Amino acid sequence: MEFLLLWVLSGNIMDSGLRYKEAGECYATAQNLGKELRYVGLSPPQFTCIPVKKGAELRFYRGQSESRFPF
Repeated sequence: MEFLLLWVLSGNIMDSGLRYKEAGECYATAQNLGKELRYVGLSPPQFTCIPVKKGAELRFYRGQSESRFPF
């Protein structure tokens, strides 16, 4: 299993293209990228890390929730 980093921008879900072997590594990378964006004066997007089975097809269903977890 691998973990996929997803960015949530204005209610739209974007695949970052980044995959990780552990959830902690995924979360730490997203946090560090957010810190770097804040350092240069940009507001970082929301994110979530989701587990994905290797080789499995990934589908997203968009809901009306305000949660930062889009699933």
